[in-house]
Amino acid sequence: MNVTILVVIQIHRTILMTQKSSIHLLIVFLFLGPMISTGVAQQPTPSTISVQASGEVEIPANLIQFHVNITQFHTDPKEAFSRHKELENFLTDLILEEDISERHITANPISISQTRRQQEGTGFETRQQVSIRIDDVTQFENMQLTLIENGFTNFSGNFSSTNISEAQDEALDKAVREAYRKAGILAKASGKSVGQVVSLEYGTTSDVTPRTRGLQVAFESADRTLLEFERMLSIREQVFVVFRISE
Repeated sequence: MNVTILVVIQIHRTILMTQKSSIHLLIVFLFLGPMISTGVAQQPTPSTISVQASGEVEIPANLIQFHVNITQFHTDPKEAFSRHKELENFLTDLILEEDISERHITANPISISQTRRQQEGTGFETRQQVSIRIDDVTQFENMQLTLIENGFTNFSGNFSSTNISEAQDEALDKAVREAYRKAGILAKASGKSVGQVVSLEYGTTSDVTPRTRGLQVAFESADRTLLEFERMLSIREQVFVVFRISE
């Protein structure tokens, strides 16, 4: 038989086999496709409950974070820097005089930039912030007066505590337990029970809350101040938890 004819016959057979295979695959898909789709759709979706809860712990404020902002302005940058250094040196001497530990001091580097003020015009301004931890309220007040008398006009203070980390852990524990409690109430109301945790997120906030305890105490002198009353730090932890629930 002619070779050309043999080649044509072989090609024809291959085409027929390919067409048959395609037809077979189409038939299998038509029969099994709905079964596969039905199987996926019938898989049960786990039921969940999302709960947001918070825990709070109050602790006494046993220290003050004192923030001193050193700033000087002058049309000559060298003069502005020189005056700034004078204030910086005075603050350094005051810190040493008050016997404040070096580990309780944080100071940013001096920065200087050109700026324009409404009254003084264009010039150069220096900036530097120094944070000082002070354990004695009396020391805090005395330092403020000394700084005011020596040209410092920009400073502030806020209460803090050495026990914040422990309070955060306790508040977080309370928040998680509160989340479980709320989830249990919701699950019971729907006739189900709480299962494992699917996801959990949390955040921390802390606020200073004045306490009125001691306000009824009579002042014995005009030198008494509100700083003598106990201040409390309110430490809050918030959690957002997703639980599985089951029958």
